[in-house]
Amino acid sequence: MGIDFSYLLYFESNLKWNALKATADIAMPYEPPVKIVFPDHELLVPMQIWSDRNFTLQYDEPELDLSTSLYFEEDEAIRDYFHYVLKDDSLRSPPEGNKPRLQAVGFIYLTIYNESSGWYSAGDRGNTIAFNYGTTGTHMSLLFDESASIRKGFVELLERVPGVCGVFNREDSGEVFWYKGQTLSFQIPDPFLPLPQIEALLRSEYR
Repeated sequence: MGIDFSYLLYFESNLKWNALKATADIAMPYEPPVKIVFPDHELLVPMQIWSDRNFTLQYDEPELDLSTSLYFEEDEAIRDYFHYVLKDDSLRSPPEGNKPRLQAVGFIYLTIYNESSGWYSAGDRGNTIAFNYGTTGTHMSLLFDESASIRKGFVELLERVPGVCGVFNREDSGEVFWYKGQTLSFQIPDPFLPLPQIEALLRSEYR
């Protein structure tokens, strides 16, 4: 079995759909879009879903599972990934000019853990929703860990919405890399610690 790293981002519950829209804004669009059904309207999201469900999800399902390719500025780690893993020679040399080239990295598996999800420990969700951006396995996991551009992209996503906290999941440990507007590098023993516990560790470290 390979490794399965991911970016775990937390947003205030009332900003859940803002966070999904911000993600879609940096995603390669897919047709037909996924339809998220609400009682009085529908939300079209230009992504895919993991299983064949006629491209339809209910807004209040415990977990919303989507897949997408997200655009990041090309850096050396992304060039190496496309060349050595995907055998794409077009990225062997840096682009000409001063503006970085954007590359779509994916599939990235996005799980939105709704309020009713059993993923949360009882009483430990607070007023937040978790978005988990997962990889396809070992090679993409290593890319997530090595690419400064991918880290920057997730920081910008947190800043835009805005988010509450960002954790990089290395399976056997986690790194809090962003918290309430500040970048940092704070190691935690379990990447899936409930957010209130992460916040308690941060308060203890930075008081």
